[in-house]
Amino acid sequence: MKNKEILYRREQIMNIIRSTGRLSTEDAARIFQVSTETIRQDFLYLSQQGVIKKVYGGAVICESDQIDALSVREGVNLAVKDRIAKKAMEYLPEGDCIIGMDSGSTVALLGAYASYRRDLLVVTNSHRILQIMTAGSNRLISLGGEFSQEEMAYYGEFPQMLEQITLDVFFLGTSGVKGRNGICTKNFQQSALKNRLMDQSRRKIVLADSSKFHTSSLVEVAPWSKLDLLITDEEIPEAAKEQLEQVIQVVIAI
Repeated sequence: MKNKEILYRREQIMNIIRSTGRLSTEDAARIFQVSTETIRQDFLYLSQQGVIKKVYGGAVICESDQIDALSVREGVNLAVKDRIAKKAMEYLPEGDCIIGMDSGSTVALLGAYASYRRDLLVVTNSHRILQIMTAGSNRLISLGGEFSQEEMAYYGEFPQMLEQITLDVFFLGTSGVKGRNGICTKNFQQSALKNRLMDQSRRKIVLADSSKFHTSSLVEVAPWSKLDLLITDEEIPEAAKEQLEQVIQVVIAI
C-alpha cells in the first residue's frame, strides 16, 4: 500500500478520534475497509507518535493532542504569544516587501501589529488576518478556497497568479512538535499550503510558544533545517532548545 494512502487513513483516524474521543478497532476496520490487524498497526504508530492512547478494543485521544479551534487558541498563553508577535516585528523587512502569513493564532497577533505598516503586500489564507488588516493601508491577497470555521482559514487550489511571486518572508505557526523532527500540523491541507509558501519564500520564520514542545501532532510539515528562524519563549525545554540550535536560529522573546 502506498505511503500516502497509509498517512491519509491515519489522518482520518485522528479526525474521528478527535471528534468522538474514541474509536474501536472493529469500527475502524469497517470504515476504512482494511483488516483489524492493519488498524492495530495504525493505532500502534499513532500511539508511538504520542497523539492517541491505545486501550482495550480501540484507541482514545490523548488530552495533550487536543487542538482547539482558533477562537479558543487565541486566548491561550496570550501574554506569551503577544511577546513572540512583537519580537517577530523586528524581523519584518523595512520598506516595500511581500510577506506570507498562515492561519496560526500567534501569527494573527503579528497581523495586528503589522497592520500599522503601509508598505506591505500580505499573502494569507487566514480569515482572521484579513479581518484585522483590512482596516489598514496594506495590500492583501487572499488565497481563497473552502472556508474552515474551526481554523478561520481558507484551503483550496494554489492560485496560478501567485506562482511567480517570491515572498520576502513567510511567518508560520506550528502545532505540537514533541518527539518530531520539524514543524507539524493536524492535516494534509495545512501541510501542503505551508510547504508551498515555504518553497516560494526567501526566509521562513516560525512563531511557536513553548507549549508546542509538550504536545505532539500527526502530520510533520517540514524539518527544522528547512526553516530559518524560530521565535519562542523562555519556557522552551532546554534540551529541545539545544538540539534545535544545531539546525536553526532560536530567538527567545522576553
